Amino acid sequence: MAGYDAQTGKPLYGDARIAQAMRRLVRTHGDLVMRRHLRCELPAMIDTPHNGVQRLLFQAVVATAIHEHESRVDLEEVRLIAPEADTGPEAARRVANGETRVEILAVSRETGKPISLHEVVQ
Repeated sequence: MAGYDAQTGKPLYGDARIAQAMRRLVRTHGDLVMRRHLRCELPAMIDTPHNGVQRLLFQAVVATAIHEHESRVDLEEVRLIAPEADTGPEAARRVANGETRVEILAVSRETGKPISLHEVVQ
């Protein structure tokens, strides 16, 4: 089944379509018209402290949302990378903006191939 790329409007197939759906799910807090049931609590939690317990909750809400709403994948891992742990040239900007990177590793049930998603959440 084909979908459409949210950025270009071109047809999107297979694992690329699944990755786009997971990306949208992680950023959605029940604000999609006609799909209010699709939600991930991560956007509501992003301004909370980044201690060990909170980081575990971040991972849990992402894993729960994917498990409940994306049946086309088997979730393997959810990692959170706090801005202060980043060492790249953009690290200072990420810390100032309070960005957190979410890395999601899953396996497509349709193709059996791994899907790796890296998303920045503010």
